[in-house]
Amino acid sequence: MNRIYEQIGGQVETSGMTTTSVMGAFRTLIAHCDAREQELNLMMTGGPDGDLGSNEIQCYQGKICLVIDGGAILFDPEGLDKEALMKIAFMRHTDPRANSLAFPEEKLSPSGFRVPLKGKNITLPDGTFVADGAMFHRNFITDPANRKFIEQADIQAFIPCGGFKDTINQRNVKDFTSLFSELRFIVEGANVFFDDSARRYIAKKTDILQIKDSSANKGGVFSSAVAEVLTAFLFEDDYEKRLLKDVSTRWALIRDMLNLVRTHACNETAMLLEIHEKNPEIPLFVLSELTSEQIFAFQTQVADAMDAILADEDLLWQVMVAYIPGVLVKIMGREAILGIMNAEKLRAYRNAIVTKKLASTAFYRHGSEWDAYVTSTRKGFVPAMKALFEPADDKA
Repeated sequence: MNRIYEQIGGQVETSGMTTTSVMGAFRTLIAHCDAREQELNLMMTGGPDGDLGSNEIQCYQGKICLVIDGGAILFDPEGLDKEALMKIAFMRHTDPRANSLAFPEEKLSPSGFRVPLKGKNITLPDGTFVADGAMFHRNFITDPANRKFIEQADIQAFIPCGGFKDTINQRNVKDFTSLFSELRFIVEGANVFFDDSARRYIAKKTDILQIKDSSANKGGVFSSAVAEVLTAFLFEDDYEKRLLKDVSTRWALIRDMLNLVRTHACNETAMLLEIHEKNPEIPLFVLSELTSEQIFAFQTQVADAMDAILADEDLLWQVMVAYIPGVLVKIMGREAILGIMNAEKLRAYRNAIVTKKLASTAFYRHGSEWDAYVTSTRKGFVPAMKALFEPADDKA
């Protein structure tokens, strides 16, 4: 682990498709508020033994003050030693996986502590006695008595990377927000860590900006759909030869996918924030759901115009270029790709790409004035779709 850390420690901008999506959303959110990642102390649930937690530890640029996973609670108001955390994160493919229990206590500041889940009769640096580590672990982020620790850490960001369903809910959300009163940003990496009643309380009663899991972490699903399914269709019987055995193509595809995932996450978050600023009474988590419904509804209109869209081969190719990773476009070219996608056996798949890509592209560009935009497309649907691929500055 020492050698790995020497080579890449502190240099990882992002790692993994889902984490790239989450961090794209997070970095767009904080940039919108003129905040700097390096100055935001982070708390996270889920730790170095999980893929999402491990990746988060590797790429977060600020201090990480609190980690809670299946092994222990790690807390240090001065920031947990990043080198020690990263080395554990690099061990996630070992058997058994190392978790927060592997964090060396000598790396903690005088006010920091590690409380194992199975620990008993532990005395913390300030003299607090913990009789049962499991109970301390279960209630740590909602117990008002822990404010004496949290107030030292100035934790302003929370990215849950693991945890039980509805960990924060209607019963405990008030205690959670009171305990972490410095929080400004929550981006949900883990699914359903918050229930909707908790999200609504946070939106209405605090100044915290919170991006829902369905918007923040969709990059993993998208990358599988494109990097695995689409690539298999395009390469067909040559999949193993042209991808698995071709290192340069494989790495180029990974880079393209990371860029696509990041771009989509940034675009969605930016549009949610733009709409929220115009309609602040609608919480961001509700907008995540509403905007998805609007995109789905517009897909129906795209589908209704499919014959006209397919009749314009240049428009069809623009959609494909926007959807397909650049390395695949470069390797295969227009004629081959359109030949494969227009084959009878793939027409339904091709049409699904067209509807989803045009609807999402339209929304990310025009979502803040969506109703007016949808109405305007009725004057000429295909020209409106072609305009989506013009530079933004060229829009009328």
